[in-house]
Formats: sequence, C-alpha cells, structure tokens
Amino acid sequence: MDSNDLLQTEMGSKLSLQDSNTTPCLTPAADNNGIERNGNGVQRSKSFAFRAPQEPFRIEDFECEKLHGVGSYSRVVRAKKKDTGKIYALKIMDKRFIAKEKKTTYVKLERIVLDQLDHPGIIKLYFTFQDASNIYLGLESCDGGELFDQISRKACISEDEARFYIAEIVDVLEYLHKLGLIHRDVKPENILLTADGHVKLADFGSVKPMENTSISIIPTTSNEKACTFVGTAAYVPPEVLKHAPPTIGNDLWALGCTLYQMLSGISPFKDGSEWLTFQRIMARDFKFPEYFSSEARHLIDCLLDMDPSKRLASGPDGYASLKSHPFFKGVDWDNVRGMLAPKLAPPLTVDKEDEAEDAGWLLSHAGCGSTNDEVPPKEKEMASSSAAVENKENKAKFSTIDAFDSK
Repeated sequence: MDSNDLLQTEMGSKLSLQDSNTTPCLTPAADNNGIERNGNGVQRSKSFAFRAPQEPFRIEDFECEKLHGVGSYSRVVRAKKKDTGKIYALKIMDKRFIAKEKKTTYVKLERIVLDQLDHPGIIKLYFTFQDASNIYLGLESCDGGELFDQISRKACISEDEARFYIAEIVDVLEYLHKLGLIHRDVKPENILLTADGHVKLADFGSVKPMENTSISIIPTTSNEKACTFVGTAAYVPPEVLKHAPPTIGNDLWALGCTLYQMLSGISPFKDGSEWLTFQRIMARDFKFPEYFSSEARHLIDCLLDMDPSKRLASGPDGYASLKSHPFFKGVDWDNVRGMLAPKLAPPLTVDKEDEAEDAGWLLSHAGCGSTNDEVPPKEKEMASSSAAVENKENKAKFSTIDAFDSK
C-alpha cells in the first residue's frame, strides 16, 4: 500500500458518501440511526448522504481561467470542465497548509453545511474532489464578481442600490439564522453577484452552528472552542474582541459595517493596522458622512449597537424589527429576489502582469501544468527531500483531511 492509499484509509472520522441522487440527511433521525447530540444540543451525524458528490475528477479535467479570489488557505478560480464546457468556481484548498494551521474542522464543516443549504442567495456546491495536494470544491460561478468590486469601481453606491443589496443580504441572513447558523464573515468580498446583479453569499469557512441548529454535523466539527476568534478585522464586533460566545449579533454588526462601506466607500472602523482597527471598534469610533440620509444613519446606528442583544433582529421581534425599518421602505419582502438589480459597473482593465502571475500560480499550485523545468536540479533535490520529511510529519494530520468526504 503506497502513502496515498494509506492516507485514504487511515481516517480520523468517516463520512458515508452516497449517490448524488440520494436524499441528503437534512433532519435528525432517531439515535439508533446514527444521530448524536453534544452537550450544547447540536445534532451530530455519523454518516451523511451528500447531495453534492465526491467525484473522481482530476484538476487536468478543468481549464483553469481567471483568479476569482484569495483566502487564508485557498484560492478560487474560474474553471471550465473540458468535457461539458460547464463553468464553475473552483475553490482550491491546500492540504499541507490546512494541516499545519489546524483548519481541518473548518474545511469539513464548510463542505457539510454548504451541502445542506438551499437558498437562491447562497452559493451552490455541486461536487468535490481531491488529490494528494489539494481539496477542491466545485461551486456556482458568479460572473458579476464581488460586491467589493462594485464599491471600488463606483467609489460608493447610491442608497437605492444599497437598499437592494442589503435587502437581499438580510433575506439570506434570516434564512441562516433560522437554521441556527452564524456566518461570522459577512463582508463585501464574500458577497458575490450573479451576472444579472443578484446577491450570493459565499465563503462558509467560518460558519458556526448554534445550539438550536437544524443542520446535521459530524462529531469532529463540534470541537471548536466557543469563543474562537474568526472573521475579518474591520467587521469584527466588539463582543468577539472580548471573547464572548458567537451570536447572530455578530452577523448583524457586519451587516451594519457593510452598509456603511457601500454608502461611503470605506468600512467604518478601518485604520492603519489591525490593532488600531480593534481600538476603534472597542471605542465605537466612527463618523457619518454628511450625505448619509437620516434613515441610513439610524439603521447603521441600530446595527452597530455595542450590545449584541439590542441590534435590530436580535430582539424578541426578530427580523420583523429589521425589515420594518424606514430605510427599507418600498421593499417587497415577499419578492425580494424579484426586484430589479442595479446595473453592474464594468470591470477595470486587467493588467497583463497580474494575469501572468495568476497563471503562474495556477500552473504551480493547482496541477494545471508544470514549471519544474525552471528549477535547477540541486534545488529540486533539496525541495524534494524537505517535502518528504514534512509529508511524513503531517501524515496523521492528512488522514483526517482525506476523510473529508471519502467513500
């Protein structure tokens, strides 16, 4: 048995992957059918029937195109399946980095949660596959780019346009929070747009199931400490900096920051360093531009309340209190996705050097070719020796990653 086979069989946890036509385990079954509950009431299933199957694909089956985005341990590229011509957003996650940074739990949870979500405002997961180096998620491609791009191209967004985007985001967050999930990384970079301009929330790598979640998870994804710091500095709420347990208020604070950024072009607490940003968050140090309407100011004020239980949608009236705010006057909440989307600003001219850099990364990191001929023999030998030692040290860690959705 070679090392790759060993990694596939030495599993720290198993997921039972069934045919894509099988109905997924979306609701809890009786205890004798493999459903457990931890001390917080979160249901944990020992096996899943995934809607999005693990496929026997290889990266060579895809034509990797432009780079969509970069995360802490992944990159997302636009990729065309060569035999069908279908376009996907391929999320490529480095196994070695995941093992080193102890991110296995986050990766598994993202896959499991995405598989169970069904909302037009959430990015779809179609399939997964993996090789010795990477895990790949085949996601819905959003040709409208990031909301962040629209803010950058337009300098700022009008209140009418912002109302459209925020209403669609609110609709998504209400769905997630009713399922007992906290996204924990809501920001313009994670809000994607379809070709016709509608919102798709992406990047569930920081998602946190609450005690009342109706989402099934596996036992190994419930070991995260309740107060683990995740998210992006400029959108982190003050209670997280005080190590308080996560609540839906975390997402509502980020929603307020996102609305402010849409209308002004910058996030409300952004500063020269993360430390300075955190100081401003703790002091609630931000100012409204004069051109903000009174309705926009009041809504942002209510979302950026220092007390998470007092933020709109966190109280006893739930999302009704948020959706009835005067800022949303005219929004048809029964037909949010039916509203006419704002016209997308065209992309800026792409620098050829940036394209070359993206192509070089894809060739060397995603298996879409080879650049080994450019490396001198001595350096090749040293790199190979170093990689072999590191691979041996991380073999046990890789085994749990390979069990990500093994058959």
